[in-house]
Amino acid sequence: MKLFITAFILVLALPLYAQDPIVKFYLNNGNQAKEYKIEDISGINFIKSNLSYSMEIFIDGSINAYNVKDINSIELINSIQLKINLSNSSKNISIAQIDSIIFIPNTCTEVVIGTQTWMCKNLDVDHYRNGDPIPQIKDTTKWAKLKTGAWCYYNNDPALGAIYGKLYNWYAVNDSRGLAPEGWHVPSDAEWTTLFTYLRSESIAGGKLKESGTTHWKSPNIGATNETGFSALPGGRLYAGKFSNNVVEGWWWSSTECYMSLAFYRYLKFSSPALFDFYDERENGFSVRCVKN
Repeated sequence: MKLFITAFILVLALPLYAQDPIVKFYLNNGNQAKEYKIEDISGINFIKSNLSYSMEIFIDGSINAYNVKDINSIELINSIQLKINLSNSSKNISIAQIDSIIFIPNTCTEVVIGTQTWMCKNLDVDHYRNGDPIPQIKDTTKWAKLKTGAWCYYNNDPALGAIYGKLYNWYAVNDSRGLAPEGWHVPSDAEWTTLFTYLRSESIAGGKLKESGTTHWKSPNIGATNETGFSALPGGRLYAGKFSNNVVEGWWWSSTECYMSLAFYRYLKFSSPALFDFYDERENGFSVRCVKN
């Protein structure tokens, strides 16, 4: 039996029971959950929609997150393994290790902070505003030499991309075709300054922006309250040809050039409530958070 499911009918839970070869589907229409024998299901295909969902698989207490839009299908292999077929890779997971699978609708799109409206999450686009594709560059040596726009996942891992969004070099930020979606733009250094000025001080602004807790941030995640709803995450960076500081720091480009081959950015640390500003080489891979026009 082939089971086809559109992303928009999956709401909050798809538990898999390690003791029983049964999968139970909970739908958002209020009907009773349906159970199927795993051995009767050959696969689950995801029919693309314009809605945004994250799929979190809890394996022995650890979270593995994916963007539903990146999943082509899920196969059940001999009732023993779950095979997730992504756009450009696949991953096998032992069903016996899975505690649950949860589909979470990404409903938050924007948050008002002072006079500005910001996106609630890091940018995750692979096309410019005019429809042209942004190259995905996995070779870090090649990346370090680029003078044109590019994106990648941290450690080239789509599961991390589902949580933290994509990393972009500054050439993508500055491309005339537009990195931000219609109605949005990458904030200038002055607009970042407006944000921390509203939050009273750079020395405490970071805590008000950081997602609270240590689910995604390394402990102790000092000062994190997320009282703004900005939900900043530590996406790390691609710096000098090496990935570094995921779960430890978050780095966000501004659209403002500095002298020579440099550009301004902001960053947050797990060990501080401050919002830091600096400038660095445009070849680096940082996160992007957009502000409304």
